[in-house]
Amino acid sequence: MFAAAKGIVVTFILFAGAFALHVVGGATDQGWLFAIAVGLIYLVATGYSGFALLIAGLARSGSRIASLTDLIGGVIGSALTIGALWASNGRAFEAWHFIAGPLLESAVSGLVVFIAIRLAPGQPRTRPATS
Repeated sequence: MFAAAKGIVVTFILFAGAFALHVVGGATDQGWLFAIAVGLIYLVATGYSGFALLIAGLARSGSRIASLTDLIGGVIGSALTIGALWASNGRAFEAWHFIAGPLLESAVSGLVVFIAIRLAPGQPRTRPATS
């Protein structure tokens, strides 16, 4: 349970750091920093549950606690993604935000976990030959 909480909290800290970088980039009129920060905000928000599972060490687990971490991270990530879409849309909600938020979160999180598993050190890159 501690690992799951660690994954959720550390991922939120990553999001908060990206958001703080966004504020600094905007306040100092550094367009390049602002753009990088917005990209990081979207990356962490849309990949929230995947990053939480990865940080918790539960990406390969398939356990009940991994499912719970994925669910909680998915809800948080969907809300953050909807908020990012709202901000990018001139601070106006559209109906599609509430559909796109969870879809983007699940797609990017799945991709994060897939890439992390495929690139894990010590894992075979190809399937063994069978006869």
